[in-house]
Amino acid sequence: METRGYTSPLREEAAARTRERVLRAAAELFAEGGYARTSVAAIARAAGVAVNTVYTSVGGKSALLLAMVDDGVADEAVRATTAALTSATSAAEVLRLVARGTSVTRDRRELTLSVLLDNRDAHPDVAEAARVAEAEVRARFAEAADRMLELGGLREGVGGEELRRALWFYFGFPAWRVVRAEGLSWDDGAAWLCGQASDSLLAR
Repeated sequence: METRGYTSPLREEAAARTRERVLRAAAELFAEGGYARTSVAAIARAAGVAVNTVYTSVGGKSALLLAMVDDGVADEAVRATTAALTSATSAAEVLRLVARGTSVTRDRRELTLSVLLDNRDAHPDVAEAARVAEAEVRARFAEAADRMLELGGLREGVGGEELRRALWFYFGFPAWRVVRAEGLSWDDGAAWLCGQASDSLLAR
């Protein structure tokens, strides 16, 4: 007789909560003390779990970083923005969606991104995780650029490569850091960046 595997929903829920607690503790400690100086043992203490639990729920420090990136890529705001692009009716609407989507995602994932951006030059693990995160964001911007090209309404001479580069320039990691450093709220920052991008890319 074939034995069927069974996974308890309660056990899965508990494992998910543990994973979330471990990732949160890791992000906070990486942000406070730096990636290189943070040990797995310290993460376990902060999360209230055994060291082995950190490894079994997520993995070592490099795996923790990549798990944070994966969670950011799978964020509800990212999925919602990607889905909304298909029903957008103008390039201007696409820009508004990108501005709003990046605003919400950055707000939710600011701690993780701070770890990546502040430590990327200090350790190869962080540099790799930051590279993966940037590549994922650029891929989403490429989808938005393709949709804008389909819809039209762009300034004369704006092509796909320039459009993809411009979306990163206006809504990528560096842009949001500057906007926040200037003291703008997430909503005001989204509106300002969208306005700048619209003036640069859309036909008048």
